[in-house]
Amino acid sequence: MMHNRLKRMFSILAAVIPLFLGGCAGLEKSASKVPERPFVFQLAVNDIVDLATGEKLSFDALMEKLAKVRVIYVGEVHSREADHEVQRRIVEWLWRRGRRIGVGLEMLPRSTQENLDRWVRGDLDEAAFLKAVDWEGHWGFPFSLYRPLFGFAQEKSIPMRALNAPPAVVRQVSRQGLASLSDEQRREIARHFDLNDAAHRSYIEQEYHAHAPGNIRDAQTFYEAQVVWEETMAESLALWLVQEPLDHVVVLAGKGHVNHRFGIPERVRRRVAHGYAVVLPTALNEEPERLTVEAGDFLIVTAEEKPFPGHGRRLGVRLKSAADGAGLRVVEVVPGSRAEQAGFQPGDRIVAVDGEVVRDWEALHQRVQRPASTMVFTLEREGRRIEAVVHFEP
Repeated sequence: MMHNRLKRMFSILAAVIPLFLGGCAGLEKSASKVPERPFVFQLAVNDIVDLATGEKLSFDALMEKLAKVRVIYVGEVHSREADHEVQRRIVEWLWRRGRRIGVGLEMLPRSTQENLDRWVRGDLDEAAFLKAVDWEGHWGFPFSLYRPLFGFAQEKSIPMRALNAPPAVVRQVSRQGLASLSDEQRREIARHFDLNDAAHRSYIEQEYHAHAPGNIRDAQTFYEAQVVWEETMAESLALWLVQEPLDHVVVLAGKGHVNHRFGIPERVRRRVAHGYAVVLPTALNEEPERLTVEAGDFLIVTAEEKPFPGHGRRLGVRLKSAADGAGLRVVEVVPGSRAEQAGFQPGDRIVAVDGEVVRDWEALHQRVQRPASTMVFTLEREGRRIEAVVHFEP
C-alpha cells in the first residue's frame, strides 16, 4: 500500500508523469507511529468504519463526527474518481448545514492563489482558470476529476486555498538538497522544517529504497524534498486557520501526505492548536481491512478498481503542452521506462494514440486508460512522423 500512497511524490520528484496522465479533537501524540495490528472486518463497498472503535457508520453518522473537528483531511489517490466523489460529498454536506467551510488544495502552489480566488468569484471560466494557474504544469492530473467539487465551490462561493510549494523548488531539493536553495527560493516555501520524526523518515525511506527513483541524489535529499512539500502545505493551512473564521476546512491531498498523520496533519497541529480527523477512502482491492487507527480516523470503502489507478498505465515521461497548442511535448524520458523502451526521445511531440489525435491532457488520459495491452503512439520528431509501440500489462 505504501507504493499507492506516495505515487504523486514520484511523479513530481522523479519526473514520471502518471498517465490518465491527526486524530479527532483533543488528540495529542508525542511520536508518530505506523500500524502495528490490523483490525479484521467483513467489509463491503460503501462501508464506513470508525477505526478507533471498529463501529460501522452511516454517512450521516460519519458527518456528525466530522462536524466536531475543524480540519478534515480526505486522502486521495489522485486518479481515482471514487476518492473525489467522497471529498465532494463531505464538502456538500457541511455546506448544506450552514457551516462556514473552505477547501485546501495540494494541487496548486501558493503563487496561484490570486487566480484561484478569481475562479471562486466566477471571474474566470474553466479554460481561462486552467491556463492562469498552469494546471497541467503544476498538477497534470485531469481537471475532470476535480471539476464537480471545484464547480460546487464556485457556485456556492466556498473559499479555496492553494497550499503547496512550487514543484521546481521541490525537485531541486530532491536532487541537490535543502542547502542548494537560494534566498529567493527559500521564501517560496515554509520557514520551519521538522526533519526529526523517525517514523515519518522510515516511511519515506522505505518508499525510496523500494523504487530507487531516478533524478534524485539520495535518500536524504528525497526525504528533505518530502518535508519541504509537507511543511509548506502545513504552514499555508495553519496561516489560513488563523486568518479566516472558518468552521471547517476540508483538505484534498494525496494519501501519502495524510496517512499516519505525520505528513501534513501533525505539522499543522504543532503550529495551531485545533481538532482534526483523517478520512481514508480505500478501494476494496486495496486491503482496507489492514488499516488501523494509527493510519487514520475513518475508513470509507469504495468499489474495487483494476488495474489500480496510477499503476500499469505509466509511460515514464514528463510532458508539457506544445507551444502551438496541438499535442504534448516530451520534456524528459525516464531511463528504463516504457517510453524509453518504445523509443521516445525528449523533444518528441505526441500527436496521436492508435490513430486518434491527441491535442491535450484530457485526450491523452482517455486514450491511455483504455484496457489495451499495446498502443501505438504517433510522434513528431524533427519534422517527420514516427510510430512508437508501447506495451502495458494485460
